[in-house]
Amino acid sequence: MTEFLLTLDQIKETDGPSVGGKAFALAAMHQHGFGVPKALCVTVDAYLHYVTATGLRDQIVLELYRKPFEQMRWEEIWDTALRIRNAFSRNPLPAGLRQNMLEAFESHFFTTPVSVRSSAPGEDSSKTSFAELHESFVNIRGPEAILDHVRLVWASLWSDRAILYRQETGLDVNESAMAVVIQEMVLGERSGIVFGQSPTNDALSVIEAVYGLNQGLVDGTIEPDRWELERNTGRIL
Repeated sequence: MTEFLLTLDQIKETDGPSVGGKAFALAAMHQHGFGVPKALCVTVDAYLHYVTATGLRDQIVLELYRKPFEQMRWEEIWDTALRIRNAFSRNPLPAGLRQNMLEAFESHFFTTPVSVRSSAPGEDSSKTSFAELHESFVNIRGPEAILDHVRLVWASLWSDRAILYRQETGLDVNESAMAVVIQEMVLGERSGIVFGQSPTNDALSVIEAVYGLNQGLVDGTIEPDRWELERNTGRIL
């Protein structure tokens, strides 16, 4: 059975390709007892249903292969990406999918402010990082607004930067798809990022944090406080 929406409780170990790395990690933490704010994942199946039912899938392929990619100037890549993203704004969701999503957003969040974030399969792996290439939005309220921003996140799969990065890293553009995480906002006095295993030293964990929301850390506008810890003891170095 095709699942368009999954809660963190419903995501299974085999669902990684359907929910993407962010949603899968949140579900793993939640299911292991971490205090994770309420979240809902719009799966890859919902994206694929949308682009297939609206004809967008064929339009994307047509736009991307009008000309061999290596022969395209940057301006042509930018124009191609813009036409694809505009097509997302022009094509409404199929009625059944739209109603299904609106009802889920209403029952799970009502008017609670949420973040709407990309969770593309393969978005962050040992060989690739799409940080800041796909869109994320914070403090979104109400089912209609959430739905609008889900489409914006879907469309960001086809930004000029994301298309270029996929080509440079050898990812198959034809296989590209997008899941989306909708998560209840928490008023944070402090926020940060934890690397359970440091990217540069397997023996360490790393914590980086800032005051307020995490956006300043992620986009590089604020230099964070940083702690390095021994993984086997938790001792702060």
